Amino acid sequence: MGNWNSSISWISDFNPGVSAPVEMDFYAGFKKDLIAEGFASDIGVLQYYYPMRGGPVLATSPNTTEIYLAQNFTFGPVTGFAKISYAATTLFGIQQSTGSYYPDLTVNYDTGIWGLSLNGHVGYQSIAGSVNGVSNSSNLSYTDWKLGVTKDFGAGLALSAAYVDTNAKSEYWSYNGKNLGGATGIVALTKTF
Repeated sequence: MGNWNSSISWISDFNPGVSAPVEMDFYAGFKKDLIAEGFASDIGVLQYYYPMRGGPVLATSPNTTEIYLAQNFTFGPVTGFAKISYAATTLFGIQQSTGSYYPDLTVNYDTGIWGLSLNGHVGYQSIAGSVNGVSNSSNLSYTDWKLGVTKDFGAGLALSAAYVDTNAKSEYWSYNGKNLGGATGIVALTKTF
């Protein structure tokens, strides 16, 4: 059980006059090694909440509830997980999108050299439903992927760099001139307590 908050701009970008600078993620779940040590099974729920003010009322709320099931694995220096997330509500303000799902696979390889790990990820966001007779899936579904490297400094401190991209159709995932599905680089310094 916990909470994660982050700054965002996509709601305001898409809806001028609406102020929604924060995403609040509330999560609860159960995780346990059910198969064997290093093979933790994980089930839970995520609530994405976007406090908003100003502007017109949105046609579909961006607030989203997802249920997820994940299986973690460890094979020597290779760790990762396979996961499926299911939208029990509409997905991030997309009309008629209840039932959307996101399967993903993440794999990390500990090189054994200088605390470096190689990271890979691939996922597929399937958008359910249709609006005005047009399938959400054909316009809005996409595959995403990530390639990266992480340096573990010990004591829960890590530095990572990654290349992230999608095949999302820019005509449906661009707001205010920003292609939200375009390629980008990410650098992160994280501390686990």
